Amino acid sequence: MNNEKLIRSDVVSSDAPIKLAILQRVCTGYRIPLFTQLSANQDIDLTLFIGEDIPNSKVRSGAELSDVKARKMKTRFIRLGSRILPWHVGLVSELRKLKPDVILCEGESHFIGYLQAMLYKCMFGRRVALMHWCFISLPGWVIIGGSGHRAKIKQFFRRFFSAFVVYSSYSAECLMKLGQPEEKIFTATNVGNTQQFIKQADLLKESVADAREKLAIPDRFTILYVGTLDSNKRPDVMLDLARVCDSDMFNFVLLGSGDLLEEFRERVIQERLSNVFLPGRVSDELPRYFRAANVFLLPGRGGIAMSEAMAHGLPVIVHQGDGTEYDLVRDEVTGSHLTVGDLNDFKNAIERLQSNPELCRNMGSSGRKLIETCLNTENMVEQIVRASQYARSARKNSLGK
Repeated sequence: MNNEKLIRSDVVSSDAPIKLAILQRVCTGYRIPLFTQLSANQDIDLTLFIGEDIPNSKVRSGAELSDVKARKMKTRFIRLGSRILPWHVGLVSELRKLKPDVILCEGESHFIGYLQAMLYKCMFGRRVALMHWCFISLPGWVIIGGSGHRAKIKQFFRRFFSAFVVYSSYSAECLMKLGQPEEKIFTATNVGNTQQFIKQADLLKESVADAREKLAIPDRFTILYVGTLDSNKRPDVMLDLARVCDSDMFNFVLLGSGDLLEEFRERVIQERLSNVFLPGRVSDELPRYFRAANVFLLPGRGGIAMSEAMAHGLPVIVHQGDGTEYDLVRDEVTGSHLTVGDLNDFKNAIERLQSNPELCRNMGSSGRKLIETCLNTENMVEQIVRASQYARSARKNSLGK
């Protein structure tokens, strides 16, 4: 799907507001700005259904949702292999009281939630339209299609949804390959709190050199990683790069906590990686680290941090993230989208930008403009609204009204 098709203009509201129920396991902190803006939209009457934090996981709600009409459900947890699935007790009854026009269901991570939505639809909500909010597939995964058992189950459940809200144009392409028509798919490129990111970047007036001095980082070309230090994000690539790159020319800064932090700190000592910095998880100082950096590097899975880096004017180097890189990282414009993703691929990309400061600055400026004007929280709100309008209209047409 072409990037220029991300902003849908073919759906026009005929009735407003739409009574929209969104089913989520929890409401993470980075989702609060989206739901706050969605609640303020005049075309939407939003009710958010969330449950209790999932035990022994990072899946937990953020700050209080003071500007969002939210209902926190009593939750039971069902273990299915290595996964823990939440069951929101009484959800069908609550939906019956609300009588929503449209229900937006979180993806397969909240599988029981969308089964409850389907149960409500079959028993009480003949007029309700269901929507699915999902990744569909991640870059590098095999897209499950054909006649296999698992594919048939997924295909069966997709029949219940009048529209799909997807995280990226990559997800949209995958869904179309699985047989869904393009008109049912709405791409709400998954970003963080872009308004806040831009505000933080603009408030920081100090120079790059001053930021590095305050952070006790040598004044040289700096590559930044932000995220949990676990294996699927491949943060070890940063240490491998530090080992093979000139230590007098490059800094490698990894921000975040996780299972690999202590192992990395030991490795830095053992391998004498004097150009690696591991401050752990930071919050108040985070904008200063973005100011001190030249490039943001995402070696493996992830996505939200890309929009934050771009709001701070950094080019992004990525291989296979969560699919949003197909929209955010426009190769040779806002960064480098690597095809191979091995150590040499990353090394060549950072050395090229280090040797061409103007190209590096131009990529960063283009990325900032993309976040300001196109791929931001406002776009996510717009696409969810348009998907809701389409779904309600399609459901009415299917009922002959």
